[in-house]
Amino acid sequence: MKWRNASLRRRLLIWLLIPLLAISSLLLFEARSNAVHATNQAFDRALMSSALAIADRVVLIGGRIEVDVPYVALEMLTSSSQDRVFYQVGAATGEFITGYDDLPAVPDNLLPLGDEPVFYDAVYKGEDVRIGALSRYVASARMATRFQVMVAETTGTRQSLSQDMLARAAVRQSALIVIAALIVWFGVQKGLKPLARLEEALNRRSSSDLRPILHDVPTEVKHLVGAINHLLLRLENALSTMQRFTANAAHQLRTPLAALRTQAELGLRETDPDVLRQTLEKLAAATRQTSHLANQLLTSARAAPEGLAGQPFRPVDLGDITRSVTGAKVPLAIERGIDLGYDGVPGEVMIMGDATLIEELLKNLLHNALTYCPAGSNVTVHLRPGNGHVDLVVEDDGPGIALEHRKQVFERFYRGPGSTGDGCGLGLSIVREIALRHGSKINLDQPEHHSGAVFSVRFELAD
Repeated sequence: MKWRNASLRRRLLIWLLIPLLAISSLLLFEARSNAVHATNQAFDRALMSSALAIADRVVLIGGRIEVDVPYVALEMLTSSSQDRVFYQVGAATGEFITGYDDLPAVPDNLLPLGDEPVFYDAVYKGEDVRIGALSRYVASARMATRFQVMVAETTGTRQSLSQDMLARAAVRQSALIVIAALIVWFGVQKGLKPLARLEEALNRRSSSDLRPILHDVPTEVKHLVGAINHLLLRLENALSTMQRFTANAAHQLRTPLAALRTQAELGLRETDPDVLRQTLEKLAAATRQTSHLANQLLTSARAAPEGLAGQPFRPVDLGDITRSVTGAKVPLAIERGIDLGYDGVPGEVMIMGDATLIEELLKNLLHNALTYCPAGSNVTVHLRPGNGHVDLVVEDDGPGIALEHRKQVFERFYRGPGSTGDGCGLGLSIVREIALRHGSKINLDQPEHHSGAVFSVRFELAD
């Protein structure tokens, strides 16, 4: 299983156990040092007691140091059968007096010996030993001299005791880790209960229930729930767009489809060639109108800000779009006796947007101008760059739009008084939705010096 797919319990457990194991390792290392130190302190006292008992039996007779080692001095150290004891008594000059003459000497860093005893670890006859050494004065009536006593003991019992103390500490640390892991495991399960209740509530919803989630959730999940609510809102908008498109299509296509069927049935019953030709012409006109209406409906659904098939915006050349669309409408303008012109910058004008929708916006504006302007009119497409923006303007000197109808012309399926042609009242509605989709709006004004209409849309320039 990949790490990013691991459950929260497992992640928290791992992130808890790794630091705990690291801290436990440090604590066990410290516990080992403390165990060794405490064991040495306890055993060193007994070691020094033996050395002092031997030192008390040292006497100076006839200028020579003599010692009678008491049995009890060594017996107090042999509490364990696995340990052995060694001793040595020597003069300050280095002369060996009694005991084991090959005991490891006192390290140089502990010399010279004073009144305080010293302890050090060494190896004697292949075994680890702990050695305690002390120096004392012995005197007679004629002289005084210093001697030293060394007592060594193997470390088997010490090591066993320190290891036992370390094992007990390890058991406590392991128990602590296990308890912490269990607390995290069941604590996370308890903490995730609100999410489980949220899951149950969402599972009970129907597929059409896109209401925002209002359940109480932990603070850490509020942003996630907010994102889900935002997604539900977008889905609701898209569903509304689809439902509106379906309703509009069903309503608007019913009449032209019925007309198509009627014309087709009339044509099937007609035997007169002239009448049949007229019927076919009406059928072709109705077909064109129905096709135009279907295309407009699809474009309207796609152009809506919550459209059905919205694509992310990309850099597009508005200058290239306006020139190509205007050029494509020239034959239609010539056919209708209208002077169609272009007034814009020759180079690139880059904006962020959807090239297909922008083309549709300009096509609809030009279609309306070429449809409603009489022969001899002038229609001009302007591209006017400004400070960080560019205005796309379509100006004509046709009959214009009355002031009281200027807001209504942007509504769906609205056609002004006296409208002719095969329009369906969706063109300007599509223009408005495409402008909104690009964060702008469509403005409608009247030219200053003549009649007509001026439609303008402002786009922000791309960085």
